[in-house]
Amino acid sequence: MNIHHLKFLKKIIRKKNGTALDIASGNNKYTNYLRENKWCVHSLDINKKRNYCESKIKHIKIDLEQTSSDQLIKTLKFSKYDLIILFKFMHRPLFRTIPILMKRGGIFFCETFMIIDGVGKLRTKEYMLKKNELLNLRNKKMKLELFYQGKDKKENLIQSGIFKKL
Repeated sequence: MNIHHLKFLKKIIRKKNGTALDIASGNNKYTNYLRENKWCVHSLDINKKRNYCESKIKHIKIDLEQTSSDQLIKTLKFSKYDLIILFKFMHRPLFRTIPILMKRGGIFFCETFMIIDGVGKLRTKEYMLKKNELLNLRNKKMKLELFYQGKDKKENLIQSGIFKKL
């Protein structure tokens, strides 16, 4: 796992368990880590072959960029999560939906690429965070626990934030 606040995330995952949502789960690296630590996980990604369940994991194939907030909430059967993780994916409407999907006291952990002065990893600028953009989530009934913006181990510009729902 190559994320900035990895020790903090592992501490949260090991300390408690509950229901987690892994948004844009990709190869399921984090989904599997959560499951190994006794979490029940809903895993969302466009590349899943089909919707299916396995022990403690429900995989849902979904195109997050083409799904409205209401559709996402209905797809997840109005579930509320103790932990939501979002890594290396960016779709700004999710930032309005995530607080709705969280239980009170739930944790949202986000880390993705950012752009400063036109410089960033991705070709498409709309898929990168602007400077300090994650800080805006504090206004959505979310308390900022940890924040970082700068370079990751691979020298990519990133923002990493951990928020707690009030």
